[in-house]
Amino acid sequence: MKRLFAIIPMLVLSGTLIYGCGGKKAVNDDISGKAAGEEADKDSAVVVPEGGPVGEAVTSEDLGGSAKTGGKYVSLTPGDTLTVQAEKEGRLYTIYFDYDMYSVRDADKDHLSNNAKWLSLNSGVAVRIEGHADERGETEYNLALADKRARSVKKFLEDMGVKTERLDSISFGEEKPAVSGHDEDAWAKNRRAEFVITRTN
Repeated sequence: MKRLFAIIPMLVLSGTLIYGCGGKKAVNDDISGKAAGEEADKDSAVVVPEGGPVGEAVTSEDLGGSAKTGGKYVSLTPGDTLTVQAEKEGRLYTIYFDYDMYSVRDADKDHLSNNAKWLSLNSGVAVRIEGHADERGETEYNLALADKRARSVKKFLEDMGVKTERLDSISFGEEKPAVSGHDEDAWAKNRRAEFVITRTN
């Protein structure tokens, strides 16, 4: 009987030690789980998504149709704005982007589709797509973002049937703003991809 009383305190003590270690381990697991969560939050803080640059809904259109000649280039319609701009400035429609985004906005898809149709009718024309960002953010980040903007526009055109060899892309980041200013009006005009005609045959 005396032996039994001597064993009981030892069992209670060892049980407490085991429970205490288990509790400590659980706390450690909690801490490591939190750290992992913090790391995940850090990763998710990357603003520019890594997914496809344009929506999957983009499909090739019939790029043929009745074209009217006028001046140096073939026009989509007689005297259309796009052709006038191409002849006067050597540029096509500029495409604009939302803050920290590089996917083509629905609001800009009509202009981009018209650029694609116009390039299809003027098959000897090659263009350089210049990506730009507004002044906010680090220089390297803005260069990468502007590059993705240019490449997303290039991908859109390729999806529309424009041959890759006619398209070049470059990033200028924040270095060449379209307008000066430090407010949303200026920034919205500087988040863009511009089309510069580089070759005509």
